[in-house]
Amino acid sequence: MARYYGIRICLTLERNAMGTWICHLRIAEALLPALPEIDAAAFCFGNLAPDSGVPSADGSAYDPPKEVTHFLTHSGEDEASIRDMRFYRAYVRRGAGAEASFLLGYFCHLLCDGLWSRRIARPSKLANAALFQQGGAAAWGALKGDWYDLDQRYVRDHPQCAFWRVIVPAPNPPMYVPLVPSAALHRQLDFIRQFYQHPDPQRPLDRRYPYLSQRTMDRFVAESAEDIAHILALLAQGAQAEGADTALALLPAERVRAYDELGE
Repeated sequence: MARYYGIRICLTLERNAMGTWICHLRIAEALLPALPEIDAAAFCFGNLAPDSGVPSADGSAYDPPKEVTHFLTHSGEDEASIRDMRFYRAYVRRGAGAEASFLLGYFCHLLCDGLWSRRIARPSKLANAALFQQGGAAAWGALKGDWYDLDQRYVRDHPQCAFWRVIVPAPNPPMYVPLVPSAALHRQLDFIRQFYQHPDPQRPLDRRYPYLSQRTMDRFVAESAEDIAHILALLAQGAQAEGADTALALLPAERVRAYDELGE
């Protein structure tokens, strides 16, 4: 665990190399026009819910572990191995209520993390091989400094975004699946509110981003929202991604390739 913006947050675990919270919310917000029947607040909260595992004192593990919250089978797997269709088949139901909207949001979070691993996290590790040779924990900390500073800059510059309009004022929802206790979900949502409402004034946000640029983050949000909307439409039409553990298998292979352009 490290001090970041005055709050304890783990930035150094490789298995935390997943989409940032504001990235998830931006994609959720981009999906809303295509999902006019859903409960928007519940959907946004569902897009944050999988990251509700309580970290251990040293940040080396989570309770419940990511094998549970992110449908990973083996310890050490990264988010490219998320078995999101297992969640979909077990929990996602059609409907317009808060529960159905929350569960659909949870599913979208898993899809986003799978795309982030393929497009951002894995190529970032390859592109910064020399940095990782010096030490993986410090390298992930450096990369995630860019990731979360971009988050902070976005919420600063977009006062009408879903974080401010939905997450801050809305009451915490129940956890609708028996994967994470409601208390853990509420603790994490309160943490996220605190994290983005009170940034460290000593951290410059208007700077060069060597590991992940604003342009690449914006590209990821736009393309991932488009791809997830396409997946949801296919599933609504009856597609089942037969023989695959992830609905990303419904996308053309070129849509899930690693990004060549990452930082500035």
